[in-house]
Amino acid sequence: MEAVGRLAGGVAHDFNNILNVIYGYSDLAMEKVDTGHPVLRDITKIKDAAARATRLTKQLLVFSRQQAVQPAVLDLNKLISGWSQMLERLVGEDINIFFNPAIGWASSWRTTA
Repeated sequence: MEAVGRLAGGVAHDFNNILNVIYGYSDLAMEKVDTGHPVLRDITKIKDAAARATRLTKQLLVFSRQQAVQPAVLDLNKLISGWSQMLERLVGEDINIFFNPAIGWASSWRTTA
């Protein structure tokens, strides 16, 4: 188990270095794009994905015991909302995903053309 922890820590460290580059260049790109430009939304999604991946990296570091555990309150509605947007892009146009945090449920179904 110790070897797995070391491996996870090494992968997390290397992955975090790559994420820093993605996050940094997305910041630079945002500075060069006008406020109303359509690509700004895409760059924001890149930054959001990098932030989620950074949180995952921190979890790997906790697993490998290279970082102290810091429990925190988690906003599940926000987390699931981010996942539903990602899933919509992955599943394709023939599947609709509906998420309503106010009533606490999510559903999906395939549509036919």
